[in-house]
Amino acid sequence: MSKIVWPASRSEAAELIRSRDWSTTTLGPLDSWPAALRTLTDVVLRSPAGMALIWGDDRTLIYNDGYARVCGSKHPQVLGTSVLDAWPDARDFNEEVLDACFAGEERVFRDARFVLDRHGVPEEIWFDLYYGPAVDEHGVVRGVLATVLETTERVHSAQQRERHESHLEQVNSDLDALRITLEQANRRLSSDMDFLNTLFRQAPSFMAVLTGPEHVFALANDAYLKLVQHRPILGKPVRLALPELDGQGIYQLLDGVYTSGEPYHGRQLEVQLDRGNGQDMERRILDFVYQPLKDADGRIHGIFVEGVDVTEHALTEERLRVAQEAGGIGTFEWYPSTGKLVVSDAYRRIWGFAADIEVTADLLLSRVDPSFLHLAGPNRIGSESNPLRYSEFLITRVDNGERRWIARRGEAVPSTIAGERRYLGVALDITERKRTEENLRQAEAALRELNHSLERKVVLEEAERAKAEDALRQAHKMEAVGQLASGVAHDFNNVLQIISSNLQLMELDGIGSVLGARVASAVAAVERGSKLSSQLLAFARRQPLQPVTTDLGRLLADMESLLLRALGDRIVLDLRRAPGLWHARVDRNQLENAILNMAINARDAMGGSGLLTISVSNGEASAGQVSLSITDTGCGMTPEVLAKIFDPFYTTKAPGEGTGLGMSMVYGFVNQSGGEIRIDSSPGDGTTITILLPRADGEALHVQAVNEASVPGGDETILVVDDDEAVVATTTELLAGLGYRVLGAESGQQALAVLQSGMPVDLLFSDLSMPGAVDCASLVAQCRHIAPRTRILLTSGQLPETSFDEAIELLPKPFSREQLARTIRGQLGASTLSVPMAAPAVADDIVRTIPSAQDDTQRILVVEDDPDTRELACELLAALGHAASGSGSAEHALMLLNEHEVDILFTDLNLPRLSGLELAARAIAMRPMLRVILTSGEGNNVRVAPDSGIIVLPKPYDLLQLEQSIAQAMLEAGETLQ
Repeated sequence: MSKIVWPASRSEAAELIRSRDWSTTTLGPLDSWPAALRTLTDVVLRSPAGMALIWGDDRTLIYNDGYARVCGSKHPQVLGTSVLDAWPDARDFNEEVLDACFAGEERVFRDARFVLDRHGVPEEIWFDLYYGPAVDEHGVVRGVLATVLETTERVHSAQQRERHESHLEQVNSDLDALRITLEQANRRLSSDMDFLNTLFRQAPSFMAVLTGPEHVFALANDAYLKLVQHRPILGKPVRLALPELDGQGIYQLLDGVYTSGEPYHGRQLEVQLDRGNGQDMERRILDFVYQPLKDADGRIHGIFVEGVDVTEHALTEERLRVAQEAGGIGTFEWYPSTGKLVVSDAYRRIWGFAADIEVTADLLLSRVDPSFLHLAGPNRIGSESNPLRYSEFLITRVDNGERRWIARRGEAVPSTIAGERRYLGVALDITERKRTEENLRQAEAALRELNHSLERKVVLEEAERAKAEDALRQAHKMEAVGQLASGVAHDFNNVLQIISSNLQLMELDGIGSVLGARVASAVAAVERGSKLSSQLLAFARRQPLQPVTTDLGRLLADMESLLLRALGDRIVLDLRRAPGLWHARVDRNQLENAILNMAINARDAMGGSGLLTISVSNGEASAGQVSLSITDTGCGMTPEVLAKIFDPFYTTKAPGEGTGLGMSMVYGFVNQSGGEIRIDSSPGDGTTITILLPRADGEALHVQAVNEASVPGGDETILVVDDDEAVVATTTELLAGLGYRVLGAESGQQALAVLQSGMPVDLLFSDLSMPGAVDCASLVAQCRHIAPRTRILLTSGQLPETSFDEAIELLPKPFSREQLARTIRGQLGASTLSVPMAAPAVADDIVRTIPSAQDDTQRILVVEDDPDTRELACELLAALGHAASGSGSAEHALMLLNEHEVDILFTDLNLPRLSGLELAARAIAMRPMLRVILTSGEGNNVRVAPDSGIIVLPKPYDLLQLEQSIAQAMLEAGETLQ
């Protein structure tokens, strides 16, 4: 007969019981244990909860794996020893409880607190404990059955886990049922299986037993059947019994538990279950565990399912959270004795706390306005029954320093720790309500005030409205005239630029004295036209300004001789400079023109004799302005004249003595400079005009004399861009005469094609008003991206509507050759070529440093589907001395090759319909002596046969690379002929 192995369980505790020598204990050898002791030991070992049996007068301790985890490092030494010795820290407690149970009583403890040494150091632990007498087959108490569930984590996190209270109640119910099970096991050991089945069926949590790899339902209690609408699931695999779970991951979880042997704990897992009609689905939220079931050999034969439907609790929590978030309500828990504070995310947002900041009572107090500190909870402790009664106070947010109003209210609630006070409360941002209340109070006060002075206010408002309407009409009139003046001046400046450039070129070409006098007269007329155009732009506030840091006192000193000549001998000029004068930021030249204009007006107003005082001083420090005042002793102005003084074309002078643009120009210039202008005048008392200009930091600009004998030139490459063909032509000729290499473009698209071609460009010189898809702003942005080393200079006859980077200099039109030369040289750097002012330009200067082509002119056919790129390539080839013509498609190119003599085919790789390589193959087949240059944006990745007659030129390429490719093609053509 084979030996019976007992206990049959394969758990660690069972193995220790089997391997221990029990003969040294009062229990004796295993095979001598009484049936009651063996049966109760089996009950303990099979229990999923931590369970222990204390047997006999020596209180011998026998326990399962769950209890072993409670023992910590004491396990397995305490197995088979006296429970009183195993837990000396709880000896008094155990003696009292065991004595009561051996007397036939039961003991139940919830969240019992102990300080035990189970890992080498004392620790505070909480347990749910259930003690009951264990009787033998004769009904005599022989021991005590103890169920031990550690609740330390639950106690520590009880404040954060209130949503699980219903679940904990169900767990308590299960534990009560387990107690009943133990009582029944003590009373009738022979019927324990029936009792367990009853407990299983009636348990409030849903339970089921699944067997085999297909997870066949072997058992399901009433709660589980209710969950699945009492469908006939027993005896069916889960995939057949509950097909709606497909795609929800449940089958995979069960397969994983069955395969790995590891339990799975699900928390608030959402599932969709059939409501029983095969059509409608119901969302349920479950807490559950899948526990693998093992046989005596440790093989998994099924899965135990146990869980709780927490749908209503979870949905209630979700609704509460959504409601709080939507209402901006923050919640908090406060423990005054420890200072601990637990706050919600919404509460953090109200105060401006980041997620990683620890919120404490002291931190909150530091953000409360001092005048409201008496309302704060910590300052009310001990003085009021509820320190968190409803209060409103002002705080300063942590994140942005904004001051906000909040309302707070809280109540004391029971704490899980005896003697500890706990408060729950809410907070709400009421800033908008406070603002509304304040606005309402102000509105009520304003209404009362309005009722007291309604008639007076109506009269004042009518007068103000009439004044505002007059000002609006005047503003509209001035704006319309300004726009007209700006447009006229812009077009006029372009015309003047062409005339001026051609006159300067004529002077450079060398002309006779008679013709020279006429040219000089024409130049003077251009200058007068330029001045008139500048006045129009100044009035329209569209003139290009170049503000610099300026010492107004030095400026007046520099102008003194000029002003004296303009005023005449009978007018006394008094220049005054206040001490500690600030610098101003202003266009120096335009300010000089404005001062001269106003001085001449004052001279005329004084009838040629009197006192003119010009003073400069600091304005108010808060305004940051510098004041310039011009006071005369003339006849003054009537209110009617004063009202129209800034109107364009308004003048009090006789016909032919003034344009009426002087003061409107001054007004526009001052406003455009960010300043203000004021006039104080009355008939017979003279006039004072005060100009307030923005204050500037830094050193003032020193104006130095320039060498008029020569103008600076250079040999860099300049790309000239203007939509006016004549402007491009004359500007190109002026720059070529200064030694520069010049490329011209009449649109933004053409200029962009030059930049994209890889052609080195040292300076982009573009007009601001460029029509078309590529305007000036787009061209500047593209230039900075494609050629970041290229300098940029802009020109215009008026100020642009859009602002540009201050680093980009603006050269106003019309400009002279000298102005153009010095501005460009300043952009490109100090290295210059000194070009005499009268030196004529030579045609070769345009390309004089570009390598020259071979002596033989080549006939080149350019094939490119982009018109701008094609036109640019033809221009570059022509600049190298070759005869170039263009074609937009491979088909058209083949037709031209058939009709005309061509030495080199210059084609892009990517052509529509027929590629550049296919075109090259067909062309060479037609003309075997033809050489092909293939351009491609794919660089050197294009591969051709060495003897194909095709030369690959990667994009972008510069003029030198282009010339080298043509030279190579010519060389190969010569070798072929030989």
